[in-house]
Amino acid sequence: MHSTADQWNPHWAVHPGEHLAVCISAHGLSRENFARLAEIPVETIEAIIGGQHPITLDIAVRIEHSLGIMPDLWFILQSKWHRLQKSF
Repeated sequence: MHSTADQWNPHWAVHPGEHLAVCISAHGLSRENFARLAEIPVETIEAIIGGQHPITLDIAVRIEHSLGIMPDLWFILQSKWHRLQKSF
């Protein structure tokens, strides 16, 4: 049986946009090419990566279609980000 001391529960989170930037790069795409592929304005992509715009359901589905990443991931990351931002 595991105690709560055995669980790793960091008190930090990275905005989902930072993860998106890494995923775009890992697929060998520029932000502009990804925006075109996902049919999302490049300004929106830049705002997400800059932590100024959330990843909405529509955007998460477009990411899935263009990069193959499940939409749930973005909502989990975003939820953790918001939860920790409220605690500070």
